[in-house]
Amino acid sequence: VRHGEGRMRWLTANQEYTGQWERGIQNGFGTHTWFLKRIPNSQYPLRNEYIGEFVNGYRHGHGKFYYASGAMYDGEWVFNKKHGMLIRKLDGSESHSVLGSSVELDLNLLLNMYPETVQAEEKKQAEYAVLRNITELRRIYSFYSSLGCDRSLDNTFLMTKLHFWRFLKDCKFHHHKLTLADMDRILSANNDIPVEEIHSPFTTILLRTFLNYLLHLAYHIYHEEFQRFIP
Repeated sequence: VRHGEGRMRWLTANQEYTGQWERGIQNGFGTHTWFLKRIPNSQYPLRNEYIGEFVNGYRHGHGKFYYASGAMYDGEWVFNKKHGMLIRKLDGSESHSVLGSSVELDLNLLLNMYPETVQAEEKKQAEYAVLRNITELRRIYSFYSSLGCDRSLDNTFLMTKLHFWRFLKDCKFHHHKLTLADMDRILSANNDIPVEEIHSPFTTILLRTFLNYLLHLAYHIYHEEFQRFIP
């Protein structure tokens, strides 16, 4: 009988639980992961995962549920259902982006550089530019996020800052009078990132964050060059 700390993988159901057991049942604190076999370059770079409290095999108590889209629910659970006080929910449900909520761009900082009358159009054009290249951008994200990683059960890899630095070096971003440290500082501006984590190689980067980073760096590098074309 499973009792105490341990891990179990259900091969036919593609699920895994790591944590506390009591008389063969998930009970206490643990992590339950649902693996979904994805084609390469899937739009969802994550997997569904619950980290929190279990009672008699149910998600019960406090826990966080990470969805494959990048959304996250942090709050109370009662018999596998969300219940009571919601602490945080990031789901992009109010998104009107042409890219969809899973890769919604956060361009507020850049849009503030433009008159309010043109901000909506500037955002739309940036989204269309990404949309035209989204297949290749997904492929690039998938390639770099899998570097140095073991085989994934569900073709899911999550980019780290170290992977991102490798991408920046390969694309010669540092040839534009910017060091990797400079780029880290640019991308951390107005984000509530602790100073000690700005240059952390283990920070994870979702696909939508990767796209946002590219747009911010592109603006920083090229906006002066294209300023003369603006009437």
